[in-house]
Amino acid sequence: MSVLLYNTLSKSLEPFRPMTSGVVRMFVCGPTVYDLSHIGHAKTYTQFDFIARFFRKSGYHVTYAQNITDVDDKIISRARELGVEPRELSARYEARYLEDMAALHNTSVDTYERAHDHIDDIVAQVQALVDRGHAYRLDDGWYFDLSTFPDYGKLSGRTHVEAEDSVARIDENARKRNPGDFALWKARKPGEPYWDTPLGPGRPGWHIEDTAITEAIFGPQYDLHGGAVDLIFPHHEAEIAQQEAASGKVPLVRHWLHTGLLRVDGAKMAKSSGNFLTIRQALDLADFRTLRYAFLSQHYRSSMEFNDVTLANARAARRRVENFARLVDPAHTDSAAALALVERTRDRFFTHLRHDLDTPGAVAALFDYIREQNRQDEPPGPAARALLREVDELFDAFDLEQPAGDDARIEAELTRRRELRAARRFAEADEIRDSLRGRGILIEDTPETTRWWHEKV
Repeated sequence: MSVLLYNTLSKSLEPFRPMTSGVVRMFVCGPTVYDLSHIGHAKTYTQFDFIARFFRKSGYHVTYAQNITDVDDKIISRARELGVEPRELSARYEARYLEDMAALHNTSVDTYERAHDHIDDIVAQVQALVDRGHAYRLDDGWYFDLSTFPDYGKLSGRTHVEAEDSVARIDENARKRNPGDFALWKARKPGEPYWDTPLGPGRPGWHIEDTAITEAIFGPQYDLHGGAVDLIFPHHEAEIAQQEAASGKVPLVRHWLHTGLLRVDGAKMAKSSGNFLTIRQALDLADFRTLRYAFLSQHYRSSMEFNDVTLANARAARRRVENFARLVDPAHTDSAAALALVERTRDRFFTHLRHDLDTPGAVAALFDYIREQNRQDEPPGPAARALLREVDELFDAFDLEQPAGDDARIEAELTRRRELRAARRFAEADEIRDSLRGRGILIEDTPETTRWWHEKV
């Protein structure tokens, strides 16, 4: 069945139709490696990890590429502050970024492409723009001439920089032909990295890195480009202008997907606001499965609040699924009714995902199934286990393989604790609770029973 995706370019839901049937060539803007990656990066890259997993699960052959901006004004400025070489700084934080992605289980990227490794491709693309009359030279480098590309603004619906464009990297030069013209190649400055090229000694502008990289690995057109919504203007607008002007082929990308932004405690995340969280700090607050569930239970295009309540809700939802998974009896023979319930749930789950990757709807279908199955006289069996595993292939947010051998011992300890509480021997009952907590097992008392779960993985 077809997949419907919201296309930022058309601003509508469209059937996903890759250029080659059954093949997805997918690019997502990667980090500029001058500092530790933050929790907003975690949201974006986890959601695109899910998208790549979904396409593969749907039978597509996916090539997922991400760039690493390892030469840039921000890197040079930070390296100068720390008294290190820019290349040393970028290599350090590239390694940290890859460690963070591994810690989040974001494993879908096939190739990370560094700007440093594509200088020849960058120079060739700038030269093509020069040859086609889309670029001009000033004393500080080569600029893209926006007056030569009438389609500029077709992605975002605007052409002028606004105050909130915090990642714009606007290149200032009073002699630019048009206010929005942007640097393609920056002339050499003392103490900065540079390459000797036919364009003159210098280094790439920010926008040109992405299109030179994608042209090198995918050609001038490909299927899907993603990033956070704050990159739509001017960065992705500039990418369209560069590649379509250089190649003459339209469109650069068939489908543009953009993720919503993340806010921390109701405010935009910023170091100056004191609410800035790195991925590493977030992983101290919650394990990777809780973070993944928090991100993936939200629709990818929605903005998201990140706070203690968000994490608590994500933990509680995970526990419901994991507690249900512990009820599965793999030796049970599923009835026809149980098999039919699983199949209906699977159909609902994937129907939601095929409609613009509606993960909240898919999660709701899963919880509806758990409620319905819990009302049945028979225990969940192999079909339930297969469904949960299929869900987790995409979400990677549930611990479905908790050691079964410990369950009987834990239940025995909880039975003993209930007996002690009934006898009002609360201090001894609390010792059992604390012993379990020390082993990473938390318990919750309800009027009907005592539930337990493994807190950490």
